[in-house]
Amino acid sequence: MEKTIIKTEGGEVFAEIENPSKMYIATPINARNEKTFKEKYLAAKHRVNMLKEILQYDERFPSGMEMVSSFDINPLGAHTESQAMGRCVTEVMESDAIYLDHGWQSSNGCNLEYRTAKIYGKVIFEYDEL
Repeated sequence: MEKTIIKTEGGEVFAEIENPSKMYIATPINARNEKTFKEKYLAAKHRVNMLKEILQYDERFPSGMEMVSSFDINPLGAHTESQAMGRCVTEVMESDAIYLDHGWQSSNGCNLEYRTAKIYGKVIFEYDEL
């Protein structure tokens, strides 16, 4: 099996992933500072889109790796919070890795996604570790 080696900016090996194809991006939504849920949702969605653009061109990640987030599977207003989180947990389980964005520790949803990734042995990247 082909392995991809991901290194830190200092060149140290951070992780090895076999046949990587998908990474889930977790960013806080409800824990954000915006006033309304819609404002929080739109600001977080914008942040994820910027992260996808940045990570797509980061040489440390495999070219062509699919990057998904809550926003790809949960359109605004389409699901209750518990339904949306269930869909996110499923997506994390079906991914090879998870990227935890700045502030993830203050988010219940990101903590659930982190714990899912940890339990299922996914490669975990934190915003400040790379």
